[in-house]
Amino acid sequence: MYKYSLRVTTLLMAISGMGLPGSSLAQDTPPAGTYTAAAAPAPRGPQPEQAGNAVLAVGTVTATSATGRRQLRDGDAIYSGDAISTGDDSYADLDFEDGGRMLLRPDTDFQIQRYHYDPAAHGYALAVAQVTASSTPPPASPQPTEVQQRHEGAFFRLIKGGFRAISGFIGHVEHQDYAVDTPVATIGIRGTGYEVRYCANNCAPGEQGLYTGVDKGAIALRNQAGESITTAGHFGYVENRTALFRRLHHPPRALRHMNLPARYRERDRGNFRRIQMRRQYRWRQAAERRRRLWDPRGFRARNGLANIRHKESARLHPAAHTRKKRKPRHHDKRRG
Repeated sequence: MYKYSLRVTTLLMAISGMGLPGSSLAQDTPPAGTYTAAAAPAPRGPQPEQAGNAVLAVGTVTATSATGRRQLRDGDAIYSGDAISTGDDSYADLDFEDGGRMLLRPDTDFQIQRYHYDPAAHGYALAVAQVTASSTPPPASPQPTEVQQRHEGAFFRLIKGGFRAISGFIGHVEHQDYAVDTPVATIGIRGTGYEVRYCANNCAPGEQGLYTGVDKGAIALRNQAGESITTAGHFGYVENRTALFRRLHHPPRALRHMNLPARYRERDRGNFRRIQMRRQYRWRQAAERRRRLWDPRGFRARNGLANIRHKESARLHPAAHTRKKRKPRHHDKRRG
């Protein structure tokens, strides 16, 4: 017993005198209340609106947004706020939700500053006539959400390089809803197909400036010198922000090689058909969800969407919802 107690005492003295973990644990532990909570992840903001898709991405095509930088591939979505860049010998064919198209040429920096499109406002309502079962028009829709209340707009910025464009629905009625800002002038549309290239340091000496050409419709160029209109079949040039617009009698050399090379066109057409099919399907799904919020007969269903789905299923498959008649049970008088 004496030997056992002596060993315990020696062990305790060694622990208190040596730098063992047990002796320093209490000293290293901070006092109560000094712990700080782990930093919470930054709240994620609302997802930017999808502006369209990259039909074709040849070579080095990148999109930079607030969440980082990503490499664009065929069919990838592009969003409002994206800054898109193409490298040497690279092309990007962009298809926007309103039906507009843009082909970015090599060595181009382009930004989608703000984009918002409401397909239902243009009669796209996603093939509602094909989806709606009843010919009775549905009642007035609920109050629009915050996204629906925002005004439509397509605003872009060309930093360098160039593109060929066909405008979509945005800007055809209200021209101020569409604009392309460049270092030299701001471009507006009058329902058009056009091409633009801004030459900074990648053109021959003396050729720096903004070159424009119009295939269909008209464009308006506005800078500090005023506003000028260019119609189909004409070309123009603006040297800087304070210079006047000059009409060119021949296609400028800066607007050469603005078309997609022939070796990529078949791939571009196939991708475009697939993107259009997916977009129409997405729009039809949105119209179906909107329609199911209301009863086709004109009043709100009692049980919500489940009741509407049951009615639709019964209309499409009546045999599966027909109840079998029960055979009458005859009363046995002998059993009372």
